[in-house]
Amino acid sequence: MRTTVILPDDLVQKARRASPNSSLSAFVRNAIAERLSRLERECLALAMEKGYRQEAEAPSLDPEWEVTEVEGLT
Repeated sequence: MRTTVILPDDLVQKARRASPNSSLSAFVRNAIAERLSRLERECLALAMEKGYRQEAEAPSLDPEWEVTEVEGLT
């Protein structure tokens, strides 16, 4: 997909200097992919933290199974 993005001249110059062996499009594509990946990991970490906190406050494990959760950890 072709998309027009307006970038400051100095930012474009820095990007071109940072990757002289690839096109500006490739640099932008990689930068966006890396940023999205980082955001996805951050969202996953927040969701996991929220889940762990909720589980600590109100465990969902049936009390009948509690003994097996710590079995062999002593």
